[in-house]
Amino acid sequence: MSTHAPTVRQFMTLDPVTIDGGLSVADARQRLFQTHARHLPVYVGGHLVGILSDRDLARVAAVDGFEDKHATAEQACTPSPYVVGPETPLAEVAQVLADQKFGAALVMQEGHLLGIFTVIDALHALVTLLRPVTASLGADPHAATDPAHDHGRDPRETALLHSQALHDDLAHAAAGVRVGLDTVGGSVDLRSDAGRRSEIRRAGRTVTGRDNSDKT
Repeated sequence: MSTHAPTVRQFMTLDPVTIDGGLSVADARQRLFQTHARHLPVYVGGHLVGILSDRDLARVAAVDGFEDKHATAEQACTPSPYVVGPETPLAEVAQVLADQKFGAALVMQEGHLLGIFTVIDALHALVTLLRPVTASLGADPHAATDPAHDHGRDPRETALLHSQALHDDLAHAAAGVRVGLDTVGGSVDLRSDAGRRSEIRRAGRTVTGRDNSDKT
């Protein structure tokens, strides 16, 4: 089994559809619809000038007096898109997409567009990399908490068993994630146990509505 960190080449979408920067926004919107794409690299004179997304189209459409038949894709697109090489580590690309809130990275080599790596591709990568982790969990850990086994049992005993099963599930999942990260060459969280518990408690307060400090 390979221990090399996965790269963006392994999960990118090959040969993305591109458009000419002189195309009208109306035609570009139609192209997005026809190709079921959410991001289109924009070229002018054979040179990459930007990337046009459905978010860009929504942004320009909100401008007063905007007419998509008279505006061009070059005018509406986001200039200087995020570009990476095919061997860039997957974790690095995903981190930039998350930190910068980018919707896609263009994968290029020696000036040639090889592919595009979008948030959807990132989710596919996540599923692929997590499959070995879930498989390593083995037999169904919920069998002991099957409602059929609770019939006639003292409610307090049932609650205790369910609590213990949940604890075991979390322990197995944590161990599996660590194994999965080691297998694909990922990095393990090096924060202290106390720090992780503190973060979990903060997350729990946010979900239950007791902590509304999130400003995002």
